[in-house]
Amino acid sequence: MKVKISIISFLFFTTIVFGQVDSLYNVIKVSKIDSVIANSHYELGWSLKFNDLQSAKAHTDSALVIFKGLKSPKRIALCHFQFSILARISGNYKKALASLDKYQLYVESVKDTNNIAFVFFEKGVVFAQIGDHKNGLIQFYKALNITEKSKNLSLSGSIYNSIGIIYSDIERYPEAIKSFNKVIDLYKEIEIGGENYGDVYLNLGDVYKLQKNYVKAQEYYNMSLRFYEEAESEWGISLVNMNLGLILTEKKKFKEAIPFLNKAYKIQKANDYKTDLALTLSNLGKLHSEMKNYSKSEAFLNEGLALKSDSKSSTRELYFEMYRLNQKQSNYKQALHYHKNHVIYKDSIFNENNLKSINFLKTQFETEKKDKEIIQQQLELEQKDKEIQKKKTQNNYMIGLTSFLLVASILTWFLFQQRQKRKNQEIVTLKIEHQIKSLELLIEGEEKERLRIAKELHDGVNGDLSAIKYKLTSMQEMSNKIINEAVEMIDKSCKQVRAISHNLIPPSLDSFNIIEATETFCQNMNAIHASNINFHHIGEIPNINKKDEINIFRIIQELVTNSIKHADATEIDVQLSCREKQIQITVEDNGKGFDKESIEDNGIGLQNINSRVDYLHATMDLLSNNKGTSYTIEIDTIKLNDN
Repeated sequence: MKVKISIISFLFFTTIVFGQVDSLYNVIKVSKIDSVIANSHYELGWSLKFNDLQSAKAHTDSALVIFKGLKSPKRIALCHFQFSILARISGNYKKALASLDKYQLYVESVKDTNNIAFVFFEKGVVFAQIGDHKNGLIQFYKALNITEKSKNLSLSGSIYNSIGIIYSDIERYPEAIKSFNKVIDLYKEIEIGGENYGDVYLNLGDVYKLQKNYVKAQEYYNMSLRFYEEAESEWGISLVNMNLGLILTEKKKFKEAIPFLNKAYKIQKANDYKTDLALTLSNLGKLHSEMKNYSKSEAFLNEGLALKSDSKSSTRELYFEMYRLNQKQSNYKQALHYHKNHVIYKDSIFNENNLKSINFLKTQFETEKKDKEIIQQQLELEQKDKEIQKKKTQNNYMIGLTSFLLVASILTWFLFQQRQKRKNQEIVTLKIEHQIKSLELLIEGEEKERLRIAKELHDGVNGDLSAIKYKLTSMQEMSNKIINEAVEMIDKSCKQVRAISHNLIPPSLDSFNIIEATETFCQNMNAIHASNINFHHIGEIPNINKKDEINIFRIIQELVTNSIKHADATEIDVQLSCREKQIQITVEDNGKGFDKESIEDNGIGLQNINSRVDYLHATMDLLSNNKGTSYTIEIDTIKLNDN
């Protein structure tokens, strides 16, 4: 199986920009909250998977240990999924399938349809990579059956793309081209572009290159390059240039091939794409050897061997080209050394390919056997059908009339049921719209009342306190200790009134975004309370409207207030993680915690939080024990934009 299929991204996992790795390490060092530390380990495991696989495994393992201690089934299951990805990347396919089985148990228990489909998809990828094309296709079509019913067109496109790659691997090129064209149709329907189109056109170019149709291959590679350049995909640009260079090398146009292979080499080296870089260096060594540039050829090949790539085929090619290079220069001892290493890797790859061939032949044999059984069954059915037809000839008219009446009755009943179903659906839709409108009006009314109270506090009570302070200050010449104490108390009251006013209607939300408003709120609360409130944020805030920002701010405000009033916490951590399609709010404290089973849910504060979470179409996880309380709220920005 090709590398491309193994890097198709998990749809609800968004890879962190690598520059944020340092920020995650800092969170692990600074934070004292277990769930924050575990989340950071988990994110590091995902972001390091292509650059430092061993560190990625270690961080994921640390996250799993902490999540088990916190008894968080969802996070434990996600760690198992992440282990399956890391095992697949490292070539441990047995462990990858075992980890996927554990993740599947969880998503089936919570009836998470989209992720059940993704489990089948990932299993298809693993089976395809070990050469078990039959089981790979079975898993892909299971996933496709779910995604097409749920209208998940994006994942359907990824599945068709993987099916096309399998057909290409088993040299069924028309089916491969048909699958890739289906992907293009789906992407057009959901108006997705950029790198996704680049991947599909790259795959189409590979199919035509395998058929030696270099003109058509170059046409699709150039289309792919255009989309990769628009998306600024370094990996995609390097792959296209490498393939264009390979085509020119196969056509013996060595000088024309050099610029393409050099560009691929520079990009792959800069980004540490070791597997692709090893193949590019092998081809550069071969190209310069053909042009009798032996010193350059040797330099490129030695650099490739020094990578110690996990790709056996690339390493084999590097040893073979070193053997040919030394043979051309009459260095027979060195040539023999490299030839022996080439044979070792060749035998290893032969054994793997032999296993794939056995799987493929076994699939073909079973298919042919089933075809013969189906033909035999069809013959038997035809014979029985003739016998049945003879017996039914005398009763045809009666059966026909009975059938007509039965069909008419069923059709009438069905039409009635459908009409009733539509009416019920309309009623449910109207109720939901009414509930949403009522909730929106309630929240809007609450914000207006907060604004009114804030203005009255600021303009009325605060003004009166300032006037009293002025009069008392004018009497300080009397050196009255009681008057001094009264002035200090009024100063403190003024600060509290200003803080209450700002909390009721934060001015920072009018001029700035949710991150700046939350940071200001935490600073204000630190100034008037004994608890130490820390604020962290990761990523840039997505583009959401002010009404949603206010609701997010009120949730954070209510959670922090609860920690101060009820938890007796000395440390409170507030974290906002903003990614492409998700906003995650985490509020942690080291307070006394509470029993989730016995908590009263009729309090105004908790009702406000739940109402705002429902309004934002968000989900909320709660963990609480004697070491503290942790709230995690996840908001899908796509659903926000649909509001």
